[in-house]
Parts: sequence; C-alpha cells; structure tokens
Amino acid sequence: MKKTIFLLFALLFTSSLAAQSTNNELTDEEKYLDAMHRYITSGKLLGYVRQLSDSSLQGRLAGSPGMEKAVGIIKGYFEEWNLIPGGANGSYLQEYPHPCVEIKAGSAMSVLFPTPAGKKGVAWVTKEYPWADGWFAGNNSGNGEVTADIVYAGFGVSAPELDYDDYKGINVKGKIVLIEGETPNLSGHPDTIAMWYRHTLHQSKLANAALHGAIGMLYKWVPGPNALYNPGFVYCHITEPVMEDIFLGTGRTYKETVKGIYETKRPASFDTGKKAYIKMISTYNPDATGKNILGIIKGSDPNLTDEYIMISAHLDHLGMIPWHIEGANDNNASSAALLGVAEALSKAVVKPKRSIVFMSVDGEEAGLTGSTFYTQHPVLPKEKMIAILNLEQMGAGEMLGAGYGYTVPGLATFLEKANRSYVHRRLIMYEDTYRTRPRTDGAVFKKAGYPCADLRAVGGGYYHHPKDNVESINPEILQSATEWLYWATIFIANEESPDLFLRKE
Repeated sequence: MKKTIFLLFALLFTSSLAAQSTNNELTDEEKYLDAMHRYITSGKLLGYVRQLSDSSLQGRLAGSPGMEKAVGIIKGYFEEWNLIPGGANGSYLQEYPHPCVEIKAGSAMSVLFPTPAGKKGVAWVTKEYPWADGWFAGNNSGNGEVTADIVYAGFGVSAPELDYDDYKGINVKGKIVLIEGETPNLSGHPDTIAMWYRHTLHQSKLANAALHGAIGMLYKWVPGPNALYNPGFVYCHITEPVMEDIFLGTGRTYKETVKGIYETKRPASFDTGKKAYIKMISTYNPDATGKNILGIIKGSDPNLTDEYIMISAHLDHLGMIPWHIEGANDNNASSAALLGVAEALSKAVVKPKRSIVFMSVDGEEAGLTGSTFYTQHPVLPKEKMIAILNLEQMGAGEMLGAGYGYTVPGLATFLEKANRSYVHRRLIMYEDTYRTRPRTDGAVFKKAGYPCADLRAVGGGYYHHPKDNVESINPEILQSATEWLYWATIFIANEESPDLFLRKE
C-alpha cells in the first residue's frame, strides 16, 4: 500500500515538473494567445460598453461634466494596468480649449399648419412630433424661443464662385430656414469636391443662414455638435417625415424637389406657407476643455522601443439633445476594443518589440477637435509613429472592414494577415483617398501624413439615434474585432523591416 502511494506521489510530482517545463517553454505566440483568451472576452468587452453607455455620463459631450466622468473611467483603467502616462507633464491627459454647449430638458419643436377659419381667415394648427423619430435638439443651438414662417432654402449654400445660391430671390429675415445637409454636388472628382468642400460644413450652413437674417433653422441631418455657437440663433434637426409634412399643400413634393436641384444644379427655394416653433434651452461654457487620454506600453526591443504603434478611438458622443443617446456602437464599442487590447498587452508575459500607444480621443463628434489638436501638438515624434489604427463602430454587424491610406497600401497586409490567421471573418478592405471633408479621426491622421487605417465592424448598427444602445451590440463581432486589432497590432509592432508599408508617393 505504501509503495503504491509512493509511486502515485512520484508520478504526480513528475507530471507537475513536466507541466512547469512545458509552461516555461511556451512560444511567444502561445503567450500572446494566453493573454488574449484571458482578457479579451465578449463579456468583459460588453461590460466596458455598458459602463461607458450609462446615463450618468450624459452622452459624453466633449467639454461637459458627463465627459469628465468618462475620461476618469479610461484614465482609471490605464492607471490600474500600469500604462506609462503619455500626456502632458507626466500625466495621462492632453488638454485643449473646447467650448461646450449643453442642451437642457424642456427644449421642443413643432410645426404650425394653416387651416381655413371662416371670417377669421386662417387658424394655425400645431402638430408635435416625437423626439428622435421627428426631431433632435441642435447641439450648439443658442438659447431662445421663436415662432416664425418656414422658408425652404435647399442646401443652405451661397456659392457665387460656383454660380449657385439657395438664398437668391427669397427673403428669410426674421424667418426659419429649412435646409438639407451636404450640397447639390454628386461628382466624385477631387477638384469638384474641393470646390464644394467648405459649403458641406455644418458651421458654414448655420453661419450663412444667420448672415441672411434667419432667426432659426430646421436642419434635415443627423444630430451632432459639429457647428459654431451663435447665441442669437436657435435650430434643431428634423427627420424626413417632418420635411414631407412641411411640403404638403405646396404643389411640390420633397423628393422630387431635391432630385431637381441635383439634376439642374439650380436652387428651388420657396416660402412653404407653414410656421415652426423652436425652443432650445442651452447653456454655453466658453472655458470648457477637451481631453485626449494617452497611455503607453513600452516596447521590448531596445532598437525598436522608440518607435510606436497607436490605437485610437474617440470617447465622446452627442450629449443630451435634450435626452440621452448611449452611443454604444459609436463609439463605446471601439473604446471597449481599445481597453481590451490595452489590458491584454499590459498583462501579457511577452511584450511587442515596438511601443504601443493607446489614445482615447475627445471631440470627434464636435468637429474632430481632439485628433486635430494632437496632429498640431504631437506628444510623440511624428517620424517615429509607424502606424495608427483608428477604431470606429466596432460592435455591430457580422463583418470586418478597414479603409487604409492610399500612401501606405502595405498596411493592409497586416490587417489581412491578422484576420486570416486568427479571426476568420469576412474582411472588406478599401484604399481611402480621404478627398471629402473628414468624418473620422483617421481621416485627420491620414491628411496630416500619418500611416493610418480606420478599422470597424460592418453590416449593422444605428447612427446618432437612441437605438444605438447596448442591446444593439453584437458581442461576438466585438470580440472578433478586438482580436483582429490585437493581432494586427502585434504583427506591426514586431515587424523588423524598416520599410513597413511600401509607401507610395
């Protein structure tokens, strides 16, 4: 009996030594895999999304107290995982001026329709619309309350250099203008896009309406804080059903009118015969600040540690307009992916050869202010930034997608390799010439000359709408997208070739 026990003990001891020996002989790939499986899980990633989508953060408007709470969350994780502070003065933060307009509950919009009223002539009947399905508050609206005639002003563009003016022949002084987003240009030619570029900007449209004497605006475009604050001008965003209602009884239809403008490149502005009521309750903080958050994992190779791979994802969203929109996919899913890779690489036994920078970016929704400030005030040498992987909407759909700068086609090979080797999702790749107005932080980095790709999930999700909530997130695609990012980062960081991406001039 004693002999049997002794043999059993010896066998267990030998097995333990063998297991220990095997563990000590894990390859780098196995060590990376171990960290990935421990720290990049759908449950953990979804937890980050839930935390950042909480109503206590009030929609994470750049410069707002709610965004300050979100910044604290990201900074707290960077501290917990011992990332090296990459901001100003030994901190995690890169701060910059960012005035902030907060919209309050009580803001409202309705349309007034004329009806015959016998001897009295005309009576006005008010129609109210549900928030989100009918209207959103204008993020940077002035504070005020107006009721005025509605004048349709096409795209709200005055471009004498292009022989086009939506305001020609109409009087909008003291009235509310009804306008479209973008411009009547449908050409993809770079020169044509450049000519119309400034007229596509939201701030250009608001400024032009005010310049012509309008006191308010109904803007058929998704909500966003990318506009200039004008204290004497109120506006809100509307949806297509509201637009179609306003066109009723005018002898025109909305869709045919817009189609005609596109086809003829001639304005079709007119007085609609309707009125609108707009009430926006807003407060303006000119001293608010934006905050990029930067943490670094130092590279393990002494010859490559001073070169960097950056993972960036914007943290901000729309704020209260005047109610909460979670922005779970745009862009909390991307923040979750950034955090997932940060934790996994910070706790992995083996570290990549190059240093990895994690930047949680502020102000993307407010006009790409955080990424623009970084490119103008880089905290790391630009020539040492080997690649930027910018994340957008990583949590909905079934596929993966990436747009890479046309000057760095070789960057696509690392993304393809990461998917082919470990993730096995359908991957859609495209070369990005970023000719139109920038719509992602990635476009800002590309235009500034950084080798960059925008990574995202493809095939689902909602945009700037209350349905962009935690329930809309696909945990499986979020985990796949994060694993894809993880391996692409490792491959790029460990590539020793000095000409990493076969740049084209």
